[in-house]
Amino acid sequence: MASTVNNDASSTVYRPIERHEYQQVFDLWYTVFKTAPPGFFERYLASEASPRYQIDDTLGAWHDGKLVSAVHIRRLIFRLEDDNQEYLCAAISNVATLSEYQMRGYSRNLLRLALHKMENGAEFDMSCLDTPRHNHYSVLGWEQVTVPCPVNIHWEDLNHDSHNIEWWPASDVLLSDGQLLLKIYSNNPRAYQFDRAPLAMFQHWTGFYWRNDEAIICVLDDDEQGYVVIKKPNHQADVCISEWRAANIDVEKKLLKLAAIEIRRRHPQTKVIRLQGVPQYISLDGLRDWAGAVDVERNPNTMFRNLRLPEETFQDVKAAFYSGKAIWWLGDYF
Repeated sequence: MASTVNNDASSTVYRPIERHEYQQVFDLWYTVFKTAPPGFFERYLASEASPRYQIDDTLGAWHDGKLVSAVHIRRLIFRLEDDNQEYLCAAISNVATLSEYQMRGYSRNLLRLALHKMENGAEFDMSCLDTPRHNHYSVLGWEQVTVPCPVNIHWEDLNHDSHNIEWWPASDVLLSDGQLLLKIYSNNPRAYQFDRAPLAMFQHWTGFYWRNDEAIICVLDDDEQGYVVIKKPNHQADVCISEWRAANIDVEKKLLKLAAIEIRRRHPQTKVIRLQGVPQYISLDGLRDWAGAVDVERNPNTMFRNLRLPEETFQDVKAAFYSGKAIWWLGDYF
């Protein structure tokens, strides 16, 4: 990848962000994404939260010496459920341009530079992103895939006793028993699962979201191995079952029901239990028969681009995310 690209129409330079310029890109991102909590963007360049980061994974546009636009590539490893083969996914993140410099093509040129890097570096297998601006990316080859999220359950029978079940702050459990959570997550994979190892990345990346969402967790070990996470448990409008992992269908049913009971206990007026994705083992018809009426919304913001996967594999990836067999959790959001 060329280190600099000059725009003939102006004194604009496109190149990777250097270490001494990190604060400039943080300031840019916080200026553009005003609702981001403190510490959100620093994780992208921190060795603990992003150990696979390389120095030219963040690209910037300088206009007359001022950083006006930036694009970040987050490196995610994902695996096939069947053969455990690793693939490197380039997650396009933090595409941002200062308001007074928008509509001048800066981010589009940075995306082209990112594509040049991804296509010529012989590292990346595919790229993904999450955006409502589909046209901005489709012209460069990203394809939209709608995913089933959220899944709304009009749960009917939630009267069973669960007084022996303990719920804990999820971020605390991640620090104290992170290795157990990573083991449960890794040993019971979904299709095209994103890798959360090493443990430090899991704790620093996912832990940030769990702390920010005040998430709580219930963990089952031994024969009934699994865990389930509730996001925003004290906020009726936002509460949902945001993540779960189970060894089999019986454990999945137990975890989902325990979480639904806890949500209903905290918010008795809540009629609908929201899941941030489809179950791992239970079919939607099975979910209806077991729990009650189910409504499935579709999120249109996911996009993928093939870089060097066999076309059949790439189509399988898109189909897995479209069906919900593959998923990225809120705790992995990039």
